[in-house]
Amino acid sequence: MLELRRDAMRSVLTLARFVVLEARRTGLPLLVVCALGIGIGLAGFLSQLALTESATLQAGVLAAFFRVTAVFLTAAFVITSMVRESNDKGIEILLSLPISRTAYYLGKLAGFAVCSTVLAGVFSLVMLLWSPPLSVAVWFISLVLEVLLTVVVSLFFVITVGDVVPAMAATAGMYLLSRVIAAIQSISDSPLVGDQNILQKVARSGVDLVALLLPPLDRATQTVWLLYGTPSPGEFMQIAGTLLVYGALVAAAGLFDFHRRNL
Repeated sequence: MLELRRDAMRSVLTLARFVVLEARRTGLPLLVVCALGIGIGLAGFLSQLALTESATLQAGVLAAFFRVTAVFLTAAFVITSMVRESNDKGIEILLSLPISRTAYYLGKLAGFAVCSTVLAGVFSLVMLLWSPPLSVAVWFISLVLEVLLTVVVSLFFVITVGDVVPAMAATAGMYLLSRVIAAIQSISDSPLVGDQNILQKVARSGVDLVALLLPPLDRATQTVWLLYGTPSPGEFMQIAGTLLVYGALVAAAGLFDFHRRNL
């Protein structure tokens, strides 16, 4: 039993290493360099426009830009890598070897997680030019959790639908909805709405139900942490814990779906 576990662990680590090598050999590093260049150039441009508090404006815009870029690059790399391997029959070849589906899935997940963590680290290092180290450290941890959740969700959708466009659309839709669902709830609960009829109440209940099924990404990796100070430890732990639990549930669902597929 112990030998089987060691073999499974070696398989997971080997697959993760192959994912990291794939990321290095593809255009992902070049895209990261281009994103850094665009971000720094944007910061320089904003410094010429702002009359006061130019550093605050630069930090705010760059934080939002780097956050969206990290999520997009992570999702794109996960989905295109898996679809390319599926089209090349790589999954069937690997699973014909003494590698379990669980080891394969966890190995891919670990490799993508390493790549996304490095991506978040590169962007966070640049933010040290505009924000204090403690704020950047908290922002970095939250960004890592956010991109790891993106890895899990992207892998789940690409395993389920098996194509680039539907998987990207589903991942982007879930991410955007998670970011704006709190604002939608605030609008539906606004006192300006007045007396609501039965259809409006049903719609509001539906919005609340959807919010329960989504991760609280609107509270994670906030730009205000870089500008005005970090959140309290309790608040941050609550956000981090929610993202970790949600990611674990999605990973379990993806692994279950991968096991039931006929390859």
